[in-house]
Amino acid sequence: MKTIIMSLIIFTLIFLASCSKEWLEEKQDIKLIVPTTLNDMDLLMNSGMFSYDQRGSMEASCDDFEVTLAQYNSLFSDFNRKLLTWTVDEFPKLGGGDYGEEWDYAYKQIQNCNVTLKGLSKITRTESNTGQYDRIKGTALYHRSRAFFNLTMTFCKYYDANTADKDLGIPLKLDEDINEPIFRSNLKQTYQQIIADLSAAAILLPKNAISGLHITNAGAFALLARTYLYMDNYQKALESTRNSLAVKSTLDDYNNFNPEDSRPLFLKSKEIHIETKLSNPYGTSSTSASIPDQLYNQYAENDLRKTLYFQIQDDKVIWRGHLVSNNLAGTAIDEVLLIAAECEARIGDKDQAMEILNKLLATRFKTNTFIPLTASTKVEALDIILKERRKELLKRGLRFQDLKRLNKDPRYAKTLMRTVGDKTYTLPPKDRRYIFPIPQYIINYSGIEQN
Repeated sequence: MKTIIMSLIIFTLIFLASCSKEWLEEKQDIKLIVPTTLNDMDLLMNSGMFSYDQRGSMEASCDDFEVTLAQYNSLFSDFNRKLLTWTVDEFPKLGGGDYGEEWDYAYKQIQNCNVTLKGLSKITRTESNTGQYDRIKGTALYHRSRAFFNLTMTFCKYYDANTADKDLGIPLKLDEDINEPIFRSNLKQTYQQIIADLSAAAILLPKNAISGLHITNAGAFALLARTYLYMDNYQKALESTRNSLAVKSTLDDYNNFNPEDSRPLFLKSKEIHIETKLSNPYGTSSTSASIPDQLYNQYAENDLRKTLYFQIQDDKVIWRGHLVSNNLAGTAIDEVLLIAAECEARIGDKDQAMEILNKLLATRFKTNTFIPLTASTKVEALDIILKERRKELLKRGLRFQDLKRLNKDPRYAKTLMRTVGDKTYTLPPKDRRYIFPIPQYIINYSGIEQN
C-alpha cells in the first residue's frame, strides 16, 4: 500500500532544522541528506527534535490545575478548551508548529530512528568505532521506544495482561520505508516492542552523558521502569529501578536552590536523565491555569517544594518549577525512587519502601526539619507513597496515566471535576475519554482502525 500516514512521509525538514550548519553546507544536494556516516547519524540522533515528548494533551486533561472562565475563553483554540473539559470528539490537525502535532511528531522521531538504524546496518562495527556505534544505536532504540510509549499512553487503553493481546496498540513502524503498509498492532505487541528496544538500549548506552541531550543507560533503565510500572509489572519495574540507581543515584538537595530566583530549578537539577519537555501542554501554563488549593495545601510548611514549585499571584497558586524550561518529560532520579518505593510497598518490604521514600523526602525539606515517615502496613505505605508521587512529579505529563491505572483500584478511583464559570464537567473512572481519538486525517490517509 503506497498510502502512508502523513507524519512518516518526510523527515528531512526536521533534520535540516536541527543539524549543524557545517554539516548542512556539506550536504547541499537533497539526495545526500540521508545520513551515511557515524558522524551524520550522531548529529541526527542528538538533534533538537528529540527534546520534546508528545503528551501535552494528557497533561491538559489531568486534575493538577484549574482555570477561570476568563482563562478558559482566552485559550488559543476550541481543542484546548475541549481538552480541559474532557469533551474531545476529534484530535484535529493543529498547525502552528510541527512539534505540537502529537501523532505526527512522534512518528517523525520514529522515522529518524529507523533511518539511523538502517544506516547502521550498512556500517561495519569495528574495534575503533565500537563506542560511537553502540551509543548511536542505543540512542536510536531509546528514542524510538520513547515515542512508541508516548503514543501508547495517549491513544491506547491502559495495559491489562488479560486483554492486551486483543486491545488495540499503535502502528509499530520499524522500517524506514515510507511505502510500507501500516496497521495497528495489539497492545501486547506494542509493549513488547517498547521493552525490547529499551532493554537493548540499556546494554548499548554508556554510563556517562556527553551533554544533557544525550541519554545514558541509567535513563534507559529508568524509562524501562516507567514502562513496567504502567504494565503493573512491579517486579520488573523494581529490577529496572535498581539497575538505573546503580549507575546514577545522586539527589539534589533543595536547600541549595534559591527560592528568590524566578525559576529556581531551571536546568540546574543533577537528577535529570535527559533534557526533554512536554510539547504544547495546552492551557496549563502559569498564565492559563493555576494549581488547586487542595493540592497546594498538601505540602508542609517546611517542604521546600512549596516555595520552589509555586508562588502566590493574585490569590492564586502559580506553578514555577520549570525543571526544563516548561514541563519535564524525561525521567529523573526522583521518579525512579518513587517507582522503587511503590513497588516495594506492593510486592516487597514496607519498611524498605518507606526508607526509599524518606531518602528522597529528606532532600526536599528544610535542613533538620524532616521527620521520617513510617507505615504500619503495606497499604498505609502505598497510600503515603502515591500521595508523595503526585506532589513530587507534578507537571511531568504522568498524572493522567497515573489516574488511568489507579482508577482500577476502588481505593484510589477518582471522578475528576472541573468547574468553568457556572458549568461543572466530570470524568468518571474508566471512562472511554481516557483514550484520545487518533487524528481523523491519519485515519483517512492510512485506513487504520479508530479508537
